[in-house]
Amino acid sequence: MKKSLVLLCAALLLAGRMAKKPEQIPVPETEPTTAPAETAAPLQEPQAAGEGLVFSAQTLDGETVSEAFFADYDLTMVNIWASWCPPCVGELGELGELYTKLPQNVGFLSLNIDEEQDMDAARALLSDNNCSFTCIKGLNSPGIQEGILSQVMYIPSTVFFDRQGNQVGELVVGVPQGADVAAAYMDEINSRLSLLP
Repeated sequence: MKKSLVLLCAALLLAGRMAKKPEQIPVPETEPTTAPAETAAPLQEPQAAGEGLVFSAQTLDGETVSEAFFADYDLTMVNIWASWCPPCVGELGELGELYTKLPQNVGFLSLNIDEEQDMDAARALLSDNNCSFTCIKGLNSPGIQEGILSQVMYIPSTVFFDRQGNQVGELVVGVPQGADVAAAYMDEINSRLSLLP
């Protein structure tokens, strides 16, 4: 019975993935609250002070990262990805390049949602793509599920936070279109910075 249930779930997940755009992979077991990027609402002002994200997560190297990370930057970009997601892996090199060009007032966190047994693959992909940014484990991290992943329906997705941990604007779904992904993300960063007081 258990084997039949597992096979049924796998078949349904595969069928769902094949029906989606190749640049967006669905994330299982999340509540869809944000439309895809092409139909998303316009940028919004940051949340009211005091409603910021509170979390604690381990990096892939075992260090602890919390919402205190945000305090060092006017804006922090959080990119959500997994090693089993081809579009996510495809943009890692561009994200590594973007990280080296960020202004000093902009931080970057990578949020990996692989299961624990897949973390070696995630580490290898980051190394192979010269990604020197901080990467945290998203599953089973206090505050991450409620504060970020509950609004993620597809990956890759990107969300921005101010120094108090308040979300700035809407979630960005998928890899930005165009030849220069790093430049497209820099445009998103500049748009979010313009919303800050």
